[in-house]
Amino acid sequence: MLTVALQQTINGVVFGSLYVLVALGLTLIYGVLVQINFAHADVVTIGAFAAYFFTFTLGGNYLASIAVALVIGAALGWVVNAAIFAPLRGRSELLPLIATIGVSILLQNAMLLAFGPIPYAFDSPYSNAVLRLWGGTFITWQNLIIITVSAGTVALLYAFMKFTFMGKALRAVAQDRETAGLMGINPNQLVMLTFVIASALAGMGGAMLGPILVLTPFAGTTVIVKAFAIVIIGGFGNVEGTIIAGLLVGLIESYTTQLLNPGLTDIVVFGLLLLMLALRPTGLIAERREENV
Repeated sequence: MLTVALQQTINGVVFGSLYVLVALGLTLIYGVLVQINFAHADVVTIGAFAAYFFTFTLGGNYLASIAVALVIGAALGWVVNAAIFAPLRGRSELLPLIATIGVSILLQNAMLLAFGPIPYAFDSPYSNAVLRLWGGTFITWQNLIIITVSAGTVALLYAFMKFTFMGKALRAVAQDRETAGLMGINPNQLVMLTFVIASALAGMGGAMLGPILVLTPFAGTTVIVKAFAIVIIGGFGNVEGTIIAGLLVGLIESYTTQLLNPGLTDIVVFGLLLLMLALRPTGLIAERREENV
């Protein structure tokens, strides 16, 4: 029984690490702009396809493909923000939200046209390499990569936000954009940086999700629904809450699969979401504008 518990804990941390990467992008955008980005799911999918084609078409190394997906995601975030969101910002709070839905539909249909509806088999060379641990538990090298890369990325993001000038400026914009502008900070540049970082995280998450999910133009949609739930459970705009909630959801999914039924995982997760909304609508860590992101 202890071996099963340890194995499911490992599996839960793996999925939770992936959810955290994707959900952190949503949290950053909401924390700075108080805006929800529905196109975030498609950046995850594009990151997965970028890693796939880099690995199998160009013959690149899978680990390098994660960096490629990060760059592709960051570039896509820059283009989408500059071309679509920036011109709409300041006109209406509703227009950017509607625009994210339009961008999502546009990207999904573009991928459907380019890649077709047939699923791609994204087999990482590390998926079948197993590392034996204690008591019969094990972890694949692919899952070990996911945990290591996710933990390292979160640590770097935390250090960037807390100790660098740009990170502190971004937090200042999240707290009060007008006052930050009066202090010599360019809010538009920081908003652009937020989109770039969020999309880079999504692209990286897609590269690591690809070997786990069936890769189609709609692959990111299944993950983004969980990411939205995680952001709400953790507390909108709160990075620490998102990390805790992401790992919690990963563990809940893993133990539900083992103890109950794999078909009940979504019911349990969204049951937790409804319970959180009823009992603590502010999330695990309540949103405080002075502490956002």
